[in-house]
Amino acid sequence: MFCHECGQQNPDNAVACSSCGAAFSNPYAAPNAGGTRPGTTPINNYLIPAIFATVCCCLPFGIVSIVYAAQVNGRLAGGDVEGAQQAADSAKMWFWIAFGLGLFVQVAYFGLIIVGGLAGVVDQ
Repeated sequence: MFCHECGQQNPDNAVACSSCGAAFSNPYAAPNAGGTRPGTTPINNYLIPAIFATVCCCLPFGIVSIVYAAQVNGRLAGGDVEGAQQAADSAKMWFWIAFGLGLFVQVAYFGLIIVGGLAGVVDQ
């Protein structure tokens, strides 16, 4: 194997150049745990907010958010950075829809309880 820095010939199993000390990359190294390729910026997959929206706010739209969030790391690992960013943006959008709709339903529900309680007090 030739050194990419100085051009010195080295054994195939060398981890660094014997002449200049430059480190060789290991082609047999395990891929990184983050699911991103080296040199790419990590993309937030919005999985935690999607799960939160599903459990606490609005189940159907939260599930859509989880589906898009689950696609982000796979697309990024496959080298489809643009597709990963689109999936992340979709996960974020569906999270906010689920959160907003869930918040609206909760506020309307408690408003109806309060109005119903006040109506019961007025009728007596």
